[in-house]
Amino acid sequence: MTTARRMVGSIAVAAALIAGSTALATAPAAAKGKAAPAQAQAQAADWDGNVYLYYSASSNSSWSKYGTGVNDFAGHTFAADGEGHGQYVKNNVYRAWNNDPSFRARIFYNENQNASGNAPYDDVWPGESRPLNSGVQNNNASLGWYYAG
Repeated sequence: MTTARRMVGSIAVAAALIAGSTALATAPAAAKGKAAPAQAQAQAADWDGNVYLYYSASSNSSWSKYGTGVNDFAGHTFAADGEGHGQYVKNNVYRAWNNDPSFRARIFYNENQNASGNAPYDDVWPGESRPLNSGVQNNNASLGWYYAG
């Protein structure tokens, strides 16, 4: 699945959104099936097929990136330098940025991508960057990918 997602990501670069804050402002509309403005299509962002999970709201926050599903974040730590570096990813993700053009990243409260019963989860759409909802913010255990089509 990762190879296919990366191939789709490489092809989608030509139609990607404007880099920076403008990309974040236009991405949710494009992610939900609406056409991106012509200006956004003219410039390409660099999609890498990963979701970036951040320790805090700080601009100096540490992060880790994932291109495949994770059944349990236990043992994973925030890799980038900054606030939270070396802390465990499980139950410590404050915000996320989805840098995959075709798939939404779903952050689960439970291990094994389990959303049964009333277990919360949060979908982060392609190009979206924001704090996680209160159900999984700093209460996250696993990650899954779902086609955003």
